[in-house]
Amino acid sequence: MEYGTARWGTAADIKPFIDPVFDNNVLLTATERLMMSNRPKDPKNARNKNILVIGGSGSGKTRFFCKPNIMQLHSSYVITDPKGSLICEVGQLLQRAKYRIAVINTINFSKSMRYNPMAYIHSEKDVLKLVTALMTNTKGEGQGGDPFWDKAERLLLVSLIAYLHYEAPVEEQNFATLLEMLNTMQVSEDDETYQNPVDLLFEDLGKKKPNSFAVRQYKLYKLAAGKTARSILISCGARMAPFDIQEVRDATMYDELELDKLGDRKTALFLIMSDTDSTFNFLIS
Repeated sequence: MEYGTARWGTAADIKPFIDPVFDNNVLLTATERLMMSNRPKDPKNARNKNILVIGGSGSGKTRFFCKPNIMQLHSSYVITDPKGSLICEVGQLLQRAKYRIAVINTINFSKSMRYNPMAYIHSEKDVLKLVTALMTNTKGEGQGGDPFWDKAERLLLVSLIAYLHYEAPVEEQNFATLLEMLNTMQVSEDDETYQNPVDLLFEDLGKKKPNSFAVRQYKLYKLAAGKTARSILISCGARMAPFDIQEVRDATMYDELELDKLGDRKTALFLIMSDTDSTFNFLIS
C-alpha cells in the first residue's frame, strides 16, 4: 500500500476482530465490536481492551458506552459511579444475572459495604504495599517536604500494622486498633528511658521473637530522639485522622468486599465517590 491509499474501514475489515457470539464482545458502535477473548484464532488479530471515550457533559458517555457494555454481562466489572446513578440503573439487571454486587460508598458510608484493607495482608511484603498505598494516597496537594518524615512515618506504620497482623486476634486487625495504639504512644522529651504501652508491647514481643519483622522495624523507629519521635507521631496522627471519624472506623472494622475473590464468580464492584470532594478517595485508591 502506498501513500494516499487510506480509506474508511468496511465490515470486512472489522470482522476478524469480532467474536461471532454477540455477548462475548465489547460494543464500540452499532456495527463495530471487539472480541473479549485474548486468544483469537489468528494471533495477529489480538488487541488490548483499553478504550478511551472523550465527550462533553451530557454527550452520552454513560448512556451509550458504559451501560451497553455493562449489559453485555460477559465478565466481572469494577465501575466508578460518581453520581451514584449507575447502581440504581443496572443493579437489578446484574442481580437477575446472578452477579455478586459489592459497593464502596464514600459519600454515604451507611450505604457502603465494610472494607478492611488489613484483611488482604498475607506476608511482610503486603504490609509494605499497604503502607505505601496509604501514604501515596494521603499525601495531599503540592510537593512534599523533607523525605525523612515520610520515611520515619513509614517505619512506624509498618511496625504497627505488622504487629497487628502477626500478633493481634483477627477482630482487632483494623485501623481502629491502629489508632488506639498511636493514641497511647506518648513520648517524654526529658526522660529517654520512659516507655509507653506500645513500647512495652514491642519489648515483650522482642523477648519472645527477637527476629520479628515488626520488632526490627520498630527498633529503627525508636532510634529517633524524644523531640523527633513526637514530631513523627504528630505527622502520623494527622495522616490517619480520617480513620478517627466514627463512620470510617465502622466502615473499615471488618471486610465484606472479598476483593481477593473478585472474578472467581461474576462480580460487579461499584465505587461511589464524590467528584467534587476528594477527602475519602484514599480509601478507594
